[in-house]
Amino acid sequence: MSFYAVATILFQSQSPKTRSIIDIVTITNYSRLAALILAGLAIDGQLEAQVDLPAPESEAEGQTETTPSPELTPGAPVQIRPDEGSPVAGTEVNAPQFDIGRHFQLSGSLNGGYDDNVNLTPSGSPSWYANPTANFRYQFGSTRLAMDLLTGGGINYYFDHPGGRDYDPIVYLEFSLAYKVTPRLTLNLSTSSAYESQPELGTALSAINRLGNYFRSENRLSAHYKLSPRWSSVTSYELSALEYESPAASGHDRMQNAFSEQLRYLWMPTTTVSGQYRFSLNESQSAQGESTTQSLIAGLEQSFSPRFKAGLHSGVQFRSQNGGEQTSPFVETSLQYELGSQGRTAHGQSAASTYIIWTNRYSIEESDQQQAAGRETFRTNLLLNYAITARISASLALIYSHGDNGTSNQISSGSLGGSSTETTFDITPSVRYAITQRCAVNAGYRYTKVDRGSGATTLDPLQSVTSYTRNRYFAGITISF
Repeated sequence: MSFYAVATILFQSQSPKTRSIIDIVTITNYSRLAALILAGLAIDGQLEAQVDLPAPESEAEGQTETTPSPELTPGAPVQIRPDEGSPVAGTEVNAPQFDIGRHFQLSGSLNGGYDDNVNLTPSGSPSWYANPTANFRYQFGSTRLAMDLLTGGGINYYFDHPGGRDYDPIVYLEFSLAYKVTPRLTLNLSTSSAYESQPELGTALSAINRLGNYFRSENRLSAHYKLSPRWSSVTSYELSALEYESPAASGHDRMQNAFSEQLRYLWMPTTTVSGQYRFSLNESQSAQGESTTQSLIAGLEQSFSPRFKAGLHSGVQFRSQNGGEQTSPFVETSLQYELGSQGRTAHGQSAASTYIIWTNRYSIEESDQQQAAGRETFRTNLLLNYAITARISASLALIYSHGDNGTSNQISSGSLGGSSTETTFDITPSVRYAITQRCAVNAGYRYTKVDRGSGATTLDPLQSVTSYTRNRYFAGITISF
């Protein structure tokens, strides 16, 4: 199977009609996840045998950008929720690394604890729960081909069956691939997909209340071409889709197609500046229908050291929907800092590392309200991990977002009967102890608070819950093979 066959699998069956969401993403069809896995392994088998292409000396000299693309930065681990063993939505997919050989890892976890609000209601719905999960990771890296696959699944089983709920499913796939077609051209493919029930507060591709089981998928295909030792371009296509299993929640189903062109200039050996144009077409099953968003973005990326990297991107967004226009600033910052590690595994990765990953964004997002248009939202994701010793580490994950449907839709809070803002706060401190290299235990606490103004319910009666809090206490064990 060729690289273009993978792209065909991702983008087939599209149409400009809103109903294409159902045609592209079918919740009950799990073969889509299996197809992505098999496609990646097929590419590995076909391309591994090819002869590696050495870079000409005239082009190799003076180049300091060694990553396959600016979007895939090796060393940024995928964020896994310690309370249920699934990746955190809205965070980066693991970047594939070249020249690492082939590695497999199979692990299983059993977490359990107490959740005081399983159904996310103002009055609470408590239950003890158990969370068995299993995942498989495959890494491969030669001189020209690199891939990283993480897939797994499990359930949250509730012993007290609050509201008649027995369990929540979790199935996910995180996959990335980079292929050096020539010394100048590198192709990148990444996908982050999941079938689950719990709302994902770290991304706009989910409602903030329970609306039943749903499927979400974020996919990216890009080509990174070196025009010269200092100049390079990145051409990208992104496909994002959200579909709920319940017909009552189908008004939240949506799909986004985005095209972007970025021009990058290596200003100094550790500094890169960029300019980007992005066009996105948003299709929704709600009454708002289709919308388009155009973005003009300038960027600055600085590598202070191999362990410390930061980026700033800012610009302006223009949104058009049903004859209305909306303009908003765009600001995005990122910081990645690895302070050090207590040891290294056989694969060269930190066994107990200390690092910080922090991203912030202010932009127009698609609202999770059926009758709302785009909303201006500030969103921040923070992950801290501190290696106390080679065996003991502590981590802190924080998610915060604030958006105003009234401001973004150019309607007053008074006309909605109250405030139309939505604020989410989610924090998870935890501690991990490695008994051996293959066995570890963990314990922690997760607190979630969601506030929705009374006016927001006017925009979406289905999400009638104005606010709720949640406390989850958990502990578990993980065994790796």
